[in-house]
Amino acid sequence: MNHKTYGLAWWYKEFPYTKFSEDYWRARLIQHTLLLACLLFSILAFINVFAFDDTQLALIDSAGLVLSLVVYYGFRKTGNIALTAWLISLTVTTIMLLFLISVEGRAYSLVWATIILPFTFFLLGRLGGTLLSSITLCVCIYLVYAQVKSGVPITLSKGALLNVIEAAFVQLLLFRFYEGTRQKAFDQLKAEHRESKRLSETDYLTGVYNRSKFLSLVDSLLASNNANNHCLVILDLDDFKLINDKYGHNVGDTVLKEFAQALRSHTREGDIIARWGGEEFVLLLKNVNVSQARGCINQLLSVVQNLSTVDTAVSFSAGLTQCNRVNAIDELVSIADEALYQAKREGKGRVCSQ
Repeated sequence: MNHKTYGLAWWYKEFPYTKFSEDYWRARLIQHTLLLACLLFSILAFINVFAFDDTQLALIDSAGLVLSLVVYYGFRKTGNIALTAWLISLTVTTIMLLFLISVEGRAYSLVWATIILPFTFFLLGRLGGTLLSSITLCVCIYLVYAQVKSGVPITLSKGALLNVIEAAFVQLLLFRFYEGTRQKAFDQLKAEHRESKRLSETDYLTGVYNRSKFLSLVDSLLASNNANNHCLVILDLDDFKLINDKYGHNVGDTVLKEFAQALRSHTREGDIIARWGGEEFVLLLKNVNVSQARGCINQLLSVVQNLSTVDTAVSFSAGLTQCNRVNAIDELVSIADEALYQAKREGKGRVCSQ
């Protein structure tokens, strides 16, 4: 449930938990539950006063309302999740049992006991939920036994109908609150997993793939029958140490990021880009021959020379090779690396192939 949609943002205090924290969602569930308890006891007190003129039951419900508000106030002050979960569970369970005992379990009042099980299990977990639910069920069993022993026939009344309707409505709200909280927590967990997966696969500085992800992607491509349709390229920024020494590492990092962005902008969506290490990057250009790959890299050379981060021209050397199913990825990298060294020896700022 989106509490802001219903104008209840004032009820939901923000505690210093991140949305990735279990306590964040437990705090949300507790505030949902306290809101439901206050609404429930208010409505029941009103009905018992004006519909049934039953002061005793109205006082029991009013006590439940007051205790729920006290627990809510204490929770806003302390933020103690474990204590609050127990207090609200004990409050609701006690009030409910007082109600059941006072009416001797008649008029289908025992249906109210069904809300104790999800209520306590949601808030307290298996052990606490089992304890309070067991107590509640034992009381219910005793009340049914007492009715059987008394021999008084069961009679249906307006109160019985209201008990069934009200308990069913509360069950609906309770599970709706719980499912809303659970779904949001699950969505947050999926987002956290996606982000964690992205970080494990990408270079933290440039945002392109890291070496391990590149190798895993290329391995699967090289295993296919069309492995020789692709080209592997290694690119190394020329004299990058001089940039770091002259402008500092922050500027050097910016050059790396802009270079990675240029790679993304001037390659196709299906091509694979990764930072190999330091100022060295690697590309897998799909469905191109050596001549086409060379043309792509030469075009990239002219683009990189116009990077505006520093007042000197930026260039890179590149080595490329055609992929095949015979050579493993490590062997192809070695071949492309040798071509890269050839480009360096021939004067840098160029691409060589082997």
